Amino acid sequence: MEIHELLAHLEDFPLSLIGKKDPSADIYSLHFYTSDSTAFESNILYFCPSSKMPPPEYPHTLQLLCYGRGLHESDYRNTPLNILYYDSDEPIEPLFNQVQAMVTHLQRANAGLHLFANAFFSDQGLQYMADIAYEVFGNPVFVVDSSFKYLAISSAFSPNNTILEEELASGYILESGIRSIREANLDEKVRSSNTPYYFQTPLHGTGMLIAPVKIHGIEVAKVMLYESLKPITDIDSLLLSRLARFISMELQKDSFYNQNRDVMFSYFLADLLDNPDTNYPSVRERLHILGFDLKEDLYIMTISASSYREANAKLEVIVRELNNILTGSLYAIYENTLVMLFSRTRENGLSAYELHTLETYLVNNSLTAGMSNFFTDLKTARRFYLQAQKAAEVGLRLQDPGPIHYYSDAYFYHIMEICEKEEDLQYFIHPAMMKLLYHDTERHSELLKTMYHFLQTPGNPGKTAENLHIHKNTLLYRMNKIKSLTGCSLEDGDEIMSLGLSYKLMRYLKMLPEESK
Repeated sequence: MEIHELLAHLEDFPLSLIGKKDPSADIYSLHFYTSDSTAFESNILYFCPSSKMPPPEYPHTLQLLCYGRGLHESDYRNTPLNILYYDSDEPIEPLFNQVQAMVTHLQRANAGLHLFANAFFSDQGLQYMADIAYEVFGNPVFVVDSSFKYLAISSAFSPNNTILEEELASGYILESGIRSIREANLDEKVRSSNTPYYFQTPLHGTGMLIAPVKIHGIEVAKVMLYESLKPITDIDSLLLSRLARFISMELQKDSFYNQNRDVMFSYFLADLLDNPDTNYPSVRERLHILGFDLKEDLYIMTISASSYREANAKLEVIVRELNNILTGSLYAIYENTLVMLFSRTRENGLSAYELHTLETYLVNNSLTAGMSNFFTDLKTARRFYLQAQKAAEVGLRLQDPGPIHYYSDAYFYHIMEICEKEEDLQYFIHPAMMKLLYHDTERHSELLKTMYHFLQTPGNPGKTAENLHIHKNTLLYRMNKIKSLTGCSLEDGDEIMSLGLSYKLMRYLKMLPEESK
């Protein structure tokens, strides 16, 4: 038990910390100080009357509880002695008995801490720690992150009310619970308390002891002791604060949590990607309760680890800058990929300014991204996450310049991947395109390249000639040659579409001469 914890439980006694003033010193046992002793231990609290106090220049650190009037604090200002001073004429026995009772409780706490430590070093995960905590406390323990998701629940616990049953089934605190937490200003009370905070929950009709879980000083979760089987005691408060530290260390072993510890909604987004059929009462409404409102159209953008590891900026800087560009984003590191989900109104979509800023940032930091089509149902998020992944994969394979590869440009190649498992794709190519390929190969001409640019701007010969850097008359000659060679009129919409798809297919199969790409 640390000195500050001892003081917190002895508020009825006039105690002050003087001398070394170390509130974090640990106390494991009690003894009375005798001047003829030659061996002292730094973790024992020695009771000593003021008349027999060791001199201020005592050479070793001691934890002392000095009782009786007459001790002058100024005499012990620069001393290794850490002194709890009981400035009173009252008998010392009641104080000794209360401290002794606390030390007895501490023995139970030490046994519990030993079990917590064993659970942590067993590497069996957070759920195992919650189960061991149930054995230590005799009450269930819940671990909840900042998006109100249950990370672990003591598995031996059986819910004793319908609200808790619904929460444990969904994996999240219900919206009514979130409102209750906010109305009670519970988060602020937990943060401002030096010890775990006791809260009587109106929805569950029972008490709960709550301690924050922090990583590098940032609160990332809460551990809650649920008062369902036995009353919560003072020693439970001490144990829960220590359990919170072990949970913090356990979360830091988790690569997902480590990568996303500053992101409130990371687990929420990861849940959408992992469990598309999760039975949320209303996903959008839950996000609204959490202070996150989505527009009609949703998009997912991904940046793979191979891209951001070679970037010019650190990952946390990349995440922050992208979130400034794509305002209102959910983001997480998921399956070694930076995933961003954002929404825009159907009328406006992504603005030209946003796209320009995004592309500039990606290029400047040597990043490539995949962008899904828009969607409207959050429960289909994984499908569109895979779209974004596929867009980036296809774009890189085809050596498109990027930096953003859109699934709307890559979907045909995705279809070809699927078809390739059943059939040789070369047989789907329009014969006209094969004739042009053979002609170019034999004659070193550029008819296939000319056809490609024509298909890009059909009905606009001036633009086609400009893109090819040739005179209009040269383009006319080539187009007549193409029509003669292939027998195509190049005026029918279905024919033009078929030729365009065939060109894409030839590119996918890497059949094109380098100059035709």
